[in-house]
Amino acid sequence: MALRRSAAAALGFLAARALAGAASPDDLRRARTKRPRDEYRGGDQAHMSRVLNGHLLRSEPGARPCAEWSPRQLQAFMAVVAEHRDEELQAVYRDGADRRRLEHEGAVDRRGHWERLNAIADAGPHLLDPLREALCRQAVMWWTHHVTHEKRQELRGGGNLTVPLLPEGPKMPCEARAGADEGHLCAHVNEANSCDWCHSSQKDHDAGVPGTSVPDALKKTDGPDDGNPKGWDRLRRCDQDQMPRCKLCEGVGGRAWSDKNEDIDLTQCEVVAEAKDVNMSEVAPPLYPKRFTSKRKDGKQGGYSDTLIGWKTDPFCFGFFPQNDSIQPLCYRSEDSYVKYYDIEREASRIEYTIHNEALGPSPNTTAIILQVNDRMWIQNHLWFVDQCICADPSGHHCTNPPCHTYIHHWDTFKTAQYLGREKINVEWIQDHGTGKSGKEMTLDHFILWSHHVWTDPVSRRIVRAWKPFNGLQVYDPEAWNETIDGDPDVLFENPPPMCKKGGAKIRINCDDDGHYHPKKSEGLELFEEMLLSRPQQDLVV
Repeated sequence: MALRRSAAAALGFLAARALAGAASPDDLRRARTKRPRDEYRGGDQAHMSRVLNGHLLRSEPGARPCAEWSPRQLQAFMAVVAEHRDEELQAVYRDGADRRRLEHEGAVDRRGHWERLNAIADAGPHLLDPLREALCRQAVMWWTHHVTHEKRQELRGGGNLTVPLLPEGPKMPCEARAGADEGHLCAHVNEANSCDWCHSSQKDHDAGVPGTSVPDALKKTDGPDDGNPKGWDRLRRCDQDQMPRCKLCEGVGGRAWSDKNEDIDLTQCEVVAEAKDVNMSEVAPPLYPKRFTSKRKDGKQGGYSDTLIGWKTDPFCFGFFPQNDSIQPLCYRSEDSYVKYYDIEREASRIEYTIHNEALGPSPNTTAIILQVNDRMWIQNHLWFVDQCICADPSGHHCTNPPCHTYIHHWDTFKTAQYLGREKINVEWIQDHGTGKSGKEMTLDHFILWSHHVWTDPVSRRIVRAWKPFNGLQVYDPEAWNETIDGDPDVLFENPPPMCKKGGAKIRINCDDDGHYHPKKSEGLELFEEMLLSRPQQDLVV
């Protein structure tokens, strides 16, 4: 049907149709399945939308691109879908605290919600496209998951209902330029873009720019946000917005080395006291110093250690960065640092590592310096006999509409974290300990913020441990903190670093001659073959 056909005509036509029968076993089975099958998934947002549009067009050959709809036309379509939604399916979504559950179940509430969004977008035209795309995604989800297969056949059979397609580009940013109303609309549009909450600039966060502070997960009951596609149990993953709510000694994690649920050396945990039974004056808040150095006084490794987890972008896991979901295959890289520097005023961090790279099998360890300043990162590796620099854009894999900007985490990222209580927990690596049962037993206070878990030490009043199941494990020796930069900041945070410029490292990936990030410029890649030939081929694990 032409888009200019009135919504009222469509509503009138559909209201005259008889209601279809109850949900079929196939409908109910699909409603109870939270993780889509592989053929309904994609490598990223844009790919996923193209895949789903291909399926949609096979059943809806007349579907129209998202760009051809207005927000009000999409809302009229969604009103039709809502009128014919199946109550058995709704019960599944409500009982399971499913993200497909309707936020506004009543028609009056829906209309009031939409009218407010429309008024805000009318006053701020720059918000129109982000709102349209968000409504397209919501409309397709409603059509697919809220009416039965039989009802969809009935509705499309009259020839008077056109279905929208998903937008096939990356998610568009929603920028609130003026007032609380624009912030309200963007909060609605941007809720899933969780990296901005912690990795926007500290300046924007401090100024209260919408989307740069963490919303209250306890107002949600439909987590985990990405559906927990790896099927991790509640020891490895427990999100603050899921039901039942996370308890002490859940979501504790540990040293992980693959996506398999069992491939993790879980830390040992024992409940000491619930939050209500702890004197809060003894609890250290989970805040980082605005400037610090973490380095053992004896010069050994282990003042800061981590297992970095992120999307797999190369078979060797040389260059990757944590992302905001666990949909992709993941890299796992355990690292002991000699020193970590952090300076939020410079928006800079630097970590000097020895890397234990399981992806390469039993190979010599790699030494690395990872430097991030503002929204750019330089990964400087010494690989056996050759130096390598990777110039990186940390926002690149979840960027909504380039240019996007991902900064180091805020010093007060966990300011609003929920306090769960006190635990006796084994802390990995610090003071020459191991992992799991071999960790250092400490009594710590456990906080949770969405999928982040953080532990503070009531004695030193420092953050000691942090875990996010698809970003990694971070551990700080409480005796290694120093609230200054131990060295010359201009040298430590020099950027681009000399190694990444022309004439520096022999292998430079995504670096221009001046050492700046450039996605189409690399040199020395042929040395990888020589590097691999210098070690037993049978050892390579990809």
